[in-house]
Amino acid sequence: MLRRALLSLIGVLLLGAAARAEIYIYHANDTGGIISWSCENEAIAQQVAAAYCARWDKYHRITSVHRRYGDFIGFSCLWSPYINPYALPAVPTRYTCYYPRPLPLIITK
Repeated sequence: MLRRALLSLIGVLLLGAAARAEIYIYHANDTGGIISWSCENEAIAQQVAAAYCARWDKYHRITSVHRRYGDFIGFSCLWSPYINPYALPAVPTRYTCYYPRPLPLIITK
């Protein structure tokens, strides 16, 4: 009985460690940073940038999105959201990932 409980506990811990997903911010400081691009990262880029800039009591602004794997989403941390709205325009990001529906498999004989 104890052996079965111990094995199930180890299994649950291993599944929890494998299901962990993280977003990595590369090269960031108090003036801004970059996030690696993926469809999932772009969908939550606004929240990640806002949480990162909140460390210094600043506001975030997404400044660039390059939609290719290996490229980045750039953001700036500003003292006020009203600073340079035209010189440093905000770039909209996608809120969902679009995956095309797979075609049905049709087998003809």
